[in-house]
Amino acid sequence: MPRLDHNELLSFSEQLLSTGGMPQADSKLVAELLVKAELRGYPGHGVTRIPQYLSFIQNGTINIRENPKVLRDGKTTAVIDGNHYIGQVVARMGMGLAIAKAKEHGVGVVSLRRASHTGRLADYMEMATEAGLIGMGAVSVGSGTTTLYGGMERIVGTNPMAFGIPARNGRHIILDFATASMSMGEIQKQVARKETIPDGVMLDGRGNPTNDFKAFRGPPRGVFLPFGGYKGSGVALITEILGGLLSGNGLAKNWWEKGGHGINGVFLQAIAVEEFQPLDEFLDRIDELVSFVKSRKTAPGVKEILLPGEQGRKNEARQIKEGVEVDEGAWTELKKLATTLGVGNIPKAL
Repeated sequence: MPRLDHNELLSFSEQLLSTGGMPQADSKLVAELLVKAELRGYPGHGVTRIPQYLSFIQNGTINIRENPKVLRDGKTTAVIDGNHYIGQVVARMGMGLAIAKAKEHGVGVVSLRRASHTGRLADYMEMATEAGLIGMGAVSVGSGTTTLYGGMERIVGTNPMAFGIPARNGRHIILDFATASMSMGEIQKQVARKETIPDGVMLDGRGNPTNDFKAFRGPPRGVFLPFGGYKGSGVALITEILGGLLSGNGLAKNWWEKGGHGINGVFLQAIAVEEFQPLDEFLDRIDELVSFVKSRKTAPGVKEILLPGEQGRKNEARQIKEGVEVDEGAWTELKKLATTLGVGNIPKAL
């Protein structure tokens, strides 16, 4: 796989998005978040999304002629209608509003409906932690890929949930996970690399366990399984309720039955630590917790115990130094897109 200078990849990505029809200011934000996903080690949310987003603009899934609007605005809560605008822009607006309310009133809860694909929830959790707040989030992704415990037909999407806990020196604890056994991006990465998909991830269209993505694709099409059996199934259901029903986005099936793709309903919450104790005292306790975790003996063959978000920061530091490793198939597609759009200055591999 090619390695690219991250600044060159960022500039190239922004140019592709803006030339392909995304407003300039929004192209900058989206490019930053896509390249950040690459740096952190989540290529499923990285630059491979650029052709998809531009096709969404062309077919109207992303409607750049509209803007997100605040429908309800209470003291500690708000509802934003994304109007099918760029998902990252809508989600950033939503968490920004939640943070402002939390700073003024102790807590802010904002739900989003009709947002296009919002990307990694972790990015919005980090907005909260950088402000010294605790963040929480859940998404109904508006597509149907995943069953619930005991089922064999699609009920929800890969619906993520996320939490952010502030810590000193940027070492925030960021937990962001799909409620399916694996995210679609991770599965697609393994398929592209011809790696075997683990047990317990998929059923084929007849309800039988399978490791073969082609058997999952069908026909008949199979489903992903939730993580952790009935426990993960319950968490997936909660994400559908908080992200989809509470926001007014509706059930995911309402979107896939209409032929919609990835219309996100999102729940975002910011909590002010200082409503409970002084922030410095809380950060002291987080330091104490991290030190305690790191002091524990590791299992045989394990170098260290990593906290949520730590591996991503390690990946980022390494790839900034060594270059961003981009999937070969995604890079080939981006170069073809650049030729189609007339975008020059394609970065050269390091």
